[in-house]
Amino acid sequence: MIRSIHRRMKAAAFGIGILGLGLAGWWSAFAQPGGPPRTGFDAALLQLFGEHKAFSAQGELRVLDSQQKEKVVLPMEFAMREGKFRTEVDLTRMRGTQANPDQMAMLKQMGMDRIVSITRTDTGALHLLFPSARAAVRLEMPPEDRAAVEKPPAIERKSLGEETVEGHRCVKEQVTLTAANGRKMEVTVWTATDLKGFPIQVQTTEKGDTVTFRYRNVKFTAPGAELFEPPSGYTAYTSMEAFTMGMMQKLMQEAKKP
Repeated sequence: MIRSIHRRMKAAAFGIGILGLGLAGWWSAFAQPGGPPRTGFDAALLQLFGEHKAFSAQGELRVLDSQQKEKVVLPMEFAMREGKFRTEVDLTRMRGTQANPDQMAMLKQMGMDRIVSITRTDTGALHLLFPSARAAVRLEMPPEDRAAVEKPPAIERKSLGEETVEGHRCVKEQVTLTAANGRKMEVTVWTATDLKGFPIQVQTTEKGDTVTFRYRNVKFTAPGAELFEPPSGYTAYTSMEAFTMGMMQKLMQEAKKP
C-alpha cells in the first residue's frame, strides 16, 4: 500500500511539473532562471499576436534535447479573447522520452490527466482546472506579467527569410522583446502572410533544449465568453501546495478503503 501511494505521489509531482512546461503553450519556456515558479504564461509575448485579439486553434508543443531527440510532444487546444486565454491539454496524449506510461495511467486515476488553464489579464488571475478531479486552483499573475500588460515591451525584428509552415507561406524573423525592467527575450517567429501575420510557429532554446510551438486550424471567430470563466461546482484551492495536499489526502483515504 505504501509503495502504491509513493508511486501515485511521484505521478502527481510529474503532472504538476508539466504545468511549468506547456500550460499556455510555448511561452512557459521563458521563466526567469532562479526566479519563482511561473504560471506558464508570459504577458510580454502578447506582442507577437499583433492585431489578433480573438481566435481559437489547435496547437502542438515539441521539445527536442541537444541530440534532437523528442523529449515531449504535447497536443493542445488554445483560445484567446480580448486579453483572456485558455489552454487545454490531455497529458495521456503526450509522447516523447519524458512520457512515462505508468505515470500517465496514475494521473488519469487521480483525475490529473486533463488540465485547463484560464489566464485573465483583466483580473490578474490564473485559473488551473482539473476537470476529471473537479478541482480548481486560483493563482495570481506575477508582478512582471501584470507590468507587461500595462506597459508592453519594446519589440525588434530581424528578417531571416521566408519558409512554408503547415502549408502557409511565412516570414521568418528573429524577435527580441525588451521589457521595461530591461529583461530581454529572443524567439524565432514564423508569421503566416495569408493569416494577416499570425505567429503560426514560435521557437526558442532553453537549457540546451529546442522548444517549438506550432498552431494549426486557426479560426478568427471569437470564442464564447463562457470558456474563460471558472466553472461552478469545483473544489476551490488558492495555491498549488493546497491542491497537492488535497490530492495526497484523497490518496490516503482511498488507500484505507478495504
